[in-house]
Amino acid sequence: MNHTVNTIVGPATAQEEVRAVAITTLFGSFTTAGTSGALGNETDAAVLQGLREWADVILVGSGTVKAEDYGPSDTPMAVVSGSLDFDTTTKLFSGTPPIIVAPRESLTDPALAPRRKALEAVGCDVVEGGGVPEVVDKLRAMGFGRIVCEGGPSLYAEMFKHSLIDVLHLTLDPHINGEPAGLVGDITERFALEEAVTDRGYLFTRYRRVQQGC
Repeated sequence: MNHTVNTIVGPATAQEEVRAVAITTLFGSFTTAGTSGALGNETDAAVLQGLREWADVILVGSGTVKAEDYGPSDTPMAVVSGSLDFDTTTKLFSGTPPIIVAPRESLTDPALAPRRKALEAVGCDVVEGGGVPEVVDKLRAMGFGRIVCEGGPSLYAEMFKHSLIDVLHLTLDPHINGEPAGLVGDITERFALEEAVTDRGYLFTRYRRVQQGC
């Protein structure tokens, strides 16, 4: 990893830690034309890869893997889904199959049984996880201490609401567009800046959650 990436990713000291990685435009949008693909540069891509190398598992919502057309990863991937609705011929399933985390009602719904069986047929572990605290607990019980969350907005919102994000890696893309950030709900988390690096107009930051009362 280059100096910027090493600086932003930081030391891999904690055995159990949840990090979030995101990129926004100047007014806080996570996307342009509906996805984040047009945002960022090669340094941003390297930071994302560095965090994947740091992590034991990637946590991501099913809407994001579909919108961003995720492929397989060397780091295990856990995808949160309530519908279990996936096209198992996409490149996401072309390597090591992802772990699918779903609430109990999805796993016990007879109408979703064909979808669950299709995922299991391509090698996916389909495991139970209700709200996001239970998802994190499930991943840790499976031996994944270091978790990097890659979104999307609804998953980020739930993670922040439950104070589950220890470290936020946020890239500021020097563009302005009209798309909203998409975070909803009453979120009052506070983060302190640990590191910041600029690169050709982009700002790469690392924030750590401030414990309540500090």
